[in-house]
Amino acid sequence: MKKIFAYFGIAALAAAVLSSCGKDNVPATFSDSNAFVAFNSTSANIDEDSDDTLKIAVTLASVAGLEENVSYTIKDSTAKQGVNFTVVDASGTLKFNKENRTQVIEIVPKADGLYTGDLVFTIALNASDNVDLGAASVCTVKVNDIDHPLTPILGAYTMTATSFFDGPASGTVYILKDDADDHMVWIRGLYFSATGNTRPDFDVYGNVNDDLSQLVIPFGQTMVYKQGGQDVYSSGLTADGNIVDSGSVTATIDLSTGTINFGTTYGFVLWYGSGSAFEAWAPGIVMVKQ
Repeated sequence: MKKIFAYFGIAALAAAVLSSCGKDNVPATFSDSNAFVAFNSTSANIDEDSDDTLKIAVTLASVAGLEENVSYTIKDSTAKQGVNFTVVDASGTLKFNKENRTQVIEIVPKADGLYTGDLVFTIALNASDNVDLGAASVCTVKVNDIDHPLTPILGAYTMTATSFFDGPASGTVYILKDDADDHMVWIRGLYFSATGNTRPDFDVYGNVNDDLSQLVIPFGQTMVYKQGGQDVYSSGLTADGNIVDSGSVTATIDLSTGTINFGTTYGFVLWYGSGSAFEAWAPGIVMVKQ
């Protein structure tokens, strides 16, 4: 077994973007001949049973604030209009002017009571005579299926643990469903103190049994993230600091309290090289659903 021997906390995981400015640089000029319309985001999602209306923002970029009507087209895929969702404004047209440079397309989801998996459809903007399409001219909308068998354990948790380096810690961790396997989950933010809690390139997977009483997390998982070209691993960690990169840990799920208890045999370590660790959690990890 490898022993953790150093702590190389990730101070800045994102690569720095370097730029230079010279006195001869001249800013690009934007005129209304370059006006374009685009979605503020190319993806959106809403639970099928949500009481809220999904509002998808679209912006017309112009200097003066052009007065222009822009149409859009709903393209069914696995989600069908009228079956899985409805569009509030049936006209399919957005009206822009100087005071209203951003408009929204409103979507109302419809629950079907069936386990269908998440369903998707797309919305495509249509170019007009005076306005071109921006790069984000299509938005993919996901209608989240609430009938997934793992729904009771999905969501945000407060994790309490003890770091080998920093002592007691607490942070938010997310348990997310897998798109293909309805007994697999992804844990996002397990190493929150080192990596933040929203980075998918540090997700760790686990498998849940049929009665939702146990979560099994294999050791030795390879992260999407690389450290200087080296693979980064999520493994087990014993109380005396030994890395366990094979086998697994079985956590107990208590649906009545929303608690996932990992026991006192293994913690987790995020490491690379010969044992250099970004984060190391001692045994005794507990997650409580928020």
